[in-house]
Amino acid sequence: MKPSERAKSARSQHDISKLQSGEYLFEKFGRKAAWDEKVLIIRDWDGEIYSYLVPTIKGKVSMPEKFWGWGYYQCEDFRPTLNSDKRILESGVIACHDTNAPDWGKKVWKWSYDGKSKYHWIADMYAPGFEVKSDVLYINR
Repeated sequence: MKPSERAKSARSQHDISKLQSGEYLFEKFGRKAAWDEKVLIIRDWDGEIYSYLVPTIKGKVSMPEKFWGWGYYQCEDFRPTLNSDKRILESGVIACHDTNAPDWGKKVWKWSYDGKSKYHWIADMYAPGFEVKSDVLYINR
């Protein structure tokens, strides 16, 4: 069963025309949802695109204790690790970069660009399906 054209037109849309290899976007999810959510879009150094939905509270990412959406710490600086040119590290991770984050969180809140948690007891990132057409990424949710 495929989504109708009406359902497709209601999808969250994100302009990736200027997103180069080694760059990322972090912006508001473009449609009404149960959670306040943001979208993290990464174009890896090999050109592969990854897209994740992350729950937020007042614009800050609600970090997981085990599962996303159930944490108590809200991260202000959630993003991939960057090099001196403000591009993603080739073998970097997605993490909370707040200086005041709890020490235990700094150790375990790390995900590879493909969304897999570096620690087995922290949930992977939520990656809904997406489609790219004419430099626009459409999230299938």
